[in-house]
Amino acid sequence: MDTCSSLVWMQCEGCTKCFDQTPKPYPKSNSSSFRPLLVKNKPTPYRREYRDGSNTHGILARETFYFTLKTGGMAKFENVEFGCGLSNDMLMYKGYKNNKIAGLIGLGWDDNSSFLKQLGPQTEGIFSYCLPVVVSGKTPSTYLRFGDYASHLKTYKSTPLYNTNKDSSYYVDLQGISVNKTRLTINPKVFAFKNNTRFGCMIDTVTPYSRIVSPAFDVLKLALEKYFSKFKGLKKIKGESGLELCYERSKPEKYKNLPDVTFHLWGMEADFVMKAEAVFEVVGRSIPIRLREYFCLAMIRDSKVSVIGSYQQTNHRMIHDTKNKRLIFYPVDCSKNP
Repeated sequence: MDTCSSLVWMQCEGCTKCFDQTPKPYPKSNSSSFRPLLVKNKPTPYRREYRDGSNTHGILARETFYFTLKTGGMAKFENVEFGCGLSNDMLMYKGYKNNKIAGLIGLGWDDNSSFLKQLGPQTEGIFSYCLPVVVSGKTPSTYLRFGDYASHLKTYKSTPLYNTNKDSSYYVDLQGISVNKTRLTINPKVFAFKNNTRFGCMIDTVTPYSRIVSPAFDVLKLALEKYFSKFKGLKKIKGESGLELCYERSKPEKYKNLPDVTFHLWGMEADFVMKAEAVFEVVGRSIPIRLREYFCLAMIRDSKVSVIGSYQQTNHRMIHDTKNKRLIFYPVDCSKNP
């Protein structure tokens, strides 16, 4: 699921560069409804590159998609345009055993090729998801849902959605950050869109760790360093994968004594509160004699854009209402309410 692009694609049989997946790549030759998209009797090529260097290319085609209805039965959507991936170098899928991911569903905004637009009025321009916390490498099942989900809710928060940069991404108005309940001194203007020097704040599912513009990241990092200075048995260590703030513990404590962090979004009580499990990555590692544990702030600095990534969205129901241009969210255990 990709909320920052509109291309729908899956790995197809006959791929020359393939990633491991279970089951095998899509058997297009067995489908009576598979139709390549032709221009002058030649297949239409596509190519998509992602921020981490991953890429996919192949041909565009049309196919029939089926969805399970919450009332039972199936919904049928014919002639959905998608990319049939024939060369797929996807770094994000490497190293996973029994990988069940076959491609990506592009749910970008204001693009006719977006899956949401292709499904038409039945979705009411709404999709929602609930990302569970990954525990010991095991990911509970969860669902991508389409259609009205918020009308029966009694308690939820909401903030406006914007399409600021005239691309497929969803943007929110980030106003500030708190550690526990202490608001940090950050000028809201650092999160705003400004010509080609700052690009606002996106909400994205493909970006794992949130990205925070440098002026705000510096303040957040300093506040957390001050917070952790009160605890004994912590040793600062060098992080990996762009993670700057990491500590090693003298004894395993998991998420004990790790603070919550809040993203203050525009709107009445539109605070996006992240528990420690969505803020820090805690890892145990074996060293001689005993097991050591270390944790890192699961956020990365960026020079131009802030992004609320999938790691920080865990255990929240996220509802994108494109018709009314609002993001609806509320905390929930996604392993029990997928």
